[in-house]
Amino acid sequence: MKICTPIILLKKLGGLSLCLYFSATCAYAQQALTLEQSLDLARQHNVNLRQASYNASKSTINLRSTQFAYLPTIGARADVSRVNGLTFDNVQGQVKRGNTTSSNPYISAQLVLFEGFSKFFELKRARKEAEANTYLLEQAQIDMEATVTGHFLQAILDRENARIARERISLLESQVNQIAKLEKAGVRTEGDVYQLKSQLATEKLNLITHENSYRQSLMLLSQAMNSGADTNYDLQTPTAMVDINESLPAFEEVLNKVVAGSPLLKASEATLAASKQNLNVVRSSLSPTLSLNGIIGSNFSSNIMQPDSENKIFTQIPYFEQLDQNQQKIVQLSLSIPVFNGFRNHFLSQNAKLDLRNAELDYIAAENTLRQTIQQAYQDVLAAQEKYNTVVANLEYSQKAFEAAKRKYELGLVDFFSYMESLNNKSRVEAELLQSKCEFYFKYRILTLYQG
Repeated sequence: MKICTPIILLKKLGGLSLCLYFSATCAYAQQALTLEQSLDLARQHNVNLRQASYNASKSTINLRSTQFAYLPTIGARADVSRVNGLTFDNVQGQVKRGNTTSSNPYISAQLVLFEGFSKFFELKRARKEAEANTYLLEQAQIDMEATVTGHFLQAILDRENARIARERISLLESQVNQIAKLEKAGVRTEGDVYQLKSQLATEKLNLITHENSYRQSLMLLSQAMNSGADTNYDLQTPTAMVDINESLPAFEEVLNKVVAGSPLLKASEATLAASKQNLNVVRSSLSPTLSLNGIIGSNFSSNIMQPDSENKIFTQIPYFEQLDQNQQKIVQLSLSIPVFNGFRNHFLSQNAKLDLRNAELDYIAAENTLRQTIQQAYQDVLAAQEKYNTVVANLEYSQKAFEAAKRKYELGLVDFFSYMESLNNKSRVEAELLQSKCEFYFKYRILTLYQG
């Protein structure tokens, strides 16, 4: 028994290790994710976009409700009451004592003929509110695409920075091994080896920083997509990127196109128009209301009797027979004039005027914000173009300078600091090249989104 137990235990642990290995392999299998796929996921799950969609649907329902408000209102009522004691019977027109059962069913309808064009202004306000929410939905889509694109490209940039750091580490590790051999041969000193190892440790720390930034960018991208806690994606670099050397149109041309098609500006304009109609609605409440009413009804009373010729007694007239006999039709034209309600309409009108002023300021603010955003994005695109062209010209020289410094350092012709300076210049230029590409593509995409 003592001999078999360890063997069985090892077999169980071996099987468990195998299961854990396959589980880990499946768990860490990266899912390829392109920019367009990330945008599709965000369109399906992004909370802000879904809320904007619900608001647009809600305003459409409100518009339909306002359109149907022109129809007459129709209501019906049926009741039965029983009184025990002294009461006045409206059907018989007499005071009665005892038990009296009565019923007064009726159907009524009302059509508002005039109320100061209140429904007309309410309909125009609802249309503008629906229009504003539709444009806000388009703007939410633009904001979502800009946010997801920014996180996606930032994650790619962080990943490439980590790749550059790994290449530096690999290069330094090979240099450490080579300098260690030269130190043993007496060509280089022990201090040279320690300097390289110290720089290697620094580069490993930088790699950790870049990897943490990459994980943070993936987390922000996942949150923007609202696709759950899984961030194990293999981001695919966009292949249909715009030519970075392509010249941009004039700023005024871009701005005019953006202003003409901006959903945010159109939403603010529609909201301003809705505020104007809301002021008209409040003012129309001061107008008299003329309405046409119609009622078809009847009544029943247990006190209404009829003679029975055969038995020579009086019997109660049946319910539906009384309703048919007592039927009445009423047509009524009514005029309601508001005289005084504690200055309520006056205060509502003041609030509506202030809402209109705020809507005007919101439109101006939206116009200014849009202009500033486009101006900044346009300048960023130009800056990214200039930076890219400068970095491309500098990259070739920095690579050649590094190769020359590398050979001289291996031969002992330059010191460690000169070698590291050339290596840092090369890595910096590579990082700036990636950064300028991502900045250009991101800002250019923003310009494209706002232009429609």
